Amino acid sequence: MTRNEPKKVRTKAPSKKPRQAPEPAVANPEPVSMGNTEAQTSKNGKTTWEVGADGVNPCYVASIPAEILDMVIKRLITNPTPTRSRRGLKVDRTVHAGFKRPPVDKVAQRRLRSVCRTWAETIDATLREVHFDAALTPHALHFVWNEDRKEDVEVIAERIKRDCLDLERMPAGVPINLTLIRPRGTYPHINGGAAVMNWGAKRLINSFRNLKGDTASLTIYDNCDITWARDLLDDAGEVPEQRIHHQNLAEARAAMGNFDAVYKKMYVRQPTVTKAYRTRSQTDITKKEDGKVWKRLHTLRLMFNGVVSDWVFAKLSPFNFPALRCLELHLHQDEPLHLWVLPYSQITHLTLGSHTSNFILLSILKLARCSLESLSVRLLLQQCGQYERQEPCIDFPKLHVLRLYSATPQGNTEQVLDALKCPNLRTFDINTNALNAAARFINRSECTLRELYIDTGCRNSTALDALMRDHSTALEVFHLHGGIFDKFDWLDHLTAPRLRELDFICLGINEAAITTPSEPFEPDAEDFALRLLRWVKEWISVGGLRDTEHYQPQLEVRFCAAPRKFMAYLTLHPFYDARAFRNQLLAVSLPHAVEAMQDELLGEGMKVDLGWWLYEGDVSAYNAGRGSGKEKVEAKQ
Repeated sequence: MTRNEPKKVRTKAPSKKPRQAPEPAVANPEPVSMGNTEAQTSKNGKTTWEVGADGVNPCYVASIPAEILDMVIKRLITNPTPTRSRRGLKVDRTVHAGFKRPPVDKVAQRRLRSVCRTWAETIDATLREVHFDAALTPHALHFVWNEDRKEDVEVIAERIKRDCLDLERMPAGVPINLTLIRPRGTYPHINGGAAVMNWGAKRLINSFRNLKGDTASLTIYDNCDITWARDLLDDAGEVPEQRIHHQNLAEARAAMGNFDAVYKKMYVRQPTVTKAYRTRSQTDITKKEDGKVWKRLHTLRLMFNGVVSDWVFAKLSPFNFPALRCLELHLHQDEPLHLWVLPYSQITHLTLGSHTSNFILLSILKLARCSLESLSVRLLLQQCGQYERQEPCIDFPKLHVLRLYSATPQGNTEQVLDALKCPNLRTFDINTNALNAAARFINRSECTLRELYIDTGCRNSTALDALMRDHSTALEVFHLHGGIFDKFDWLDHLTAPRLRELDFICLGINEAAITTPSEPFEPDAEDFALRLLRWVKEWISVGGLRDTEHYQPQLEVRFCAAPRKFMAYLTLHPFYDARAFRNQLLAVSLPHAVEAMQDELLGEGMKVDLGWWLYEGDVSAYNAGRGSGKEKVEAKQ
């Protein structure tokens, strides 16, 4: 029809037949791939698309390649690991984030799963995370009175139904990552307030087609009695010869004697009988033993805050856990470490947190020395008894990562460090005041460090001088969290041509200098920050680093300062928790001299992130002094 041509007049009356809805499109089970552009754009070709969630309209996003689709879905529904808080790093790396936070956003997962069949199959096949938290589903099962049946009827929480449905949707035989948070709780109306298994957790585990065959990662966090968890992993158990609390060295030796007996017995296996000569009873026994095997379990994380109800050895036999490689065991102070007999000879990544003596801890570590690649130890016990180690150092030939966190006296940490030797160590993370023992351990191991993390309240810089002088050549990551050291000269030994990440948290702002700035005070966080920034400026210029292949123009420098009063609570790390002091700590502007140095480095292309935090009672005095120019900028430059 040409432009401005008059429209034709309708001469016939409209039909009085009822209008019919168009037939819905039928999805072809074999959708056209993205590469077949000719079939999609051809006029004669018939393009078919998968039907969307509404069952009528085609879903064009279903044609995204599986590799890209997998990446997109993981970005959208995977919760990021909380490695950084508002002010500082999350220091304790021994506690897995999965204990507290689900790795997958279930709401976003269900929304994306409802887009189309292709997306649902991709999610079911690749994202196999099941995270059960009993606190979010209290009781998870309750009873209501049914008038018709005249009895109580079980009512299952909707969240449990959805979790069970997610398990049923997963393809058979795929590995599952299962997390159970507080699956037991104390209910006042049951057995006088006893701790019983949450009905929702029972239903969840029972709905799992093959718990022992499909579980690849199992995480359990419980604050009640741990007997059920031990029975889940080892339904047999073994009672020790005597109950020993290892309060002294004699009891510790007796406890390890029981442990060694159970450990050796665990590795004794009955001779196998050929299939041709098996009796019916032997066949039944074989099937029963096969039913105990956790075939795919690669990672096991256990954290308990409750007390132990009995003294039974939990035996995780290598025959029942053939694929177990990563183990995290965090025990309560009333739960002895030696009651967990584990397949240490096959463990590559081990995390131990226990209130145990160094004798028992080192005796257990000796069993795992040949296979360990990563070791994290949390020393929590005030040392029981006296133990002077006379044995030679324990050599860990494959160990690359060592993390040591101590809440015990300095002598206990020194004893552990003096007993280890790791020639291939690459990452060393220590939270203690025993820096001299750490320096001796590094020199004894003759290793080449790539990453060094230090969290300490020590003020003596002698150990830092030794570490920087002998081990900074290959250093790539350096984190130092603590107070003000007596000297800053150790920075002169930090050559670090391969350095790419530098992170300092200094609990060293002198509050007294804010209110009375005219009086002389010892160096504080501002002096440390200026000294560090001058070192960074020299690092990019002196020595011809700009012209060498080791020059890193993208070096990330981070410095965060806080008041000294938080140094007294360094072991509790209140500064790293933004919620704990939300109304007490406030961010303020940088000192003028520090701000000037930061602007200069930013102008040269460096990544420098500085933060200054003060107690709320000192903010007004600090701002007044900064605004009136009371800072001695010229003297500090």
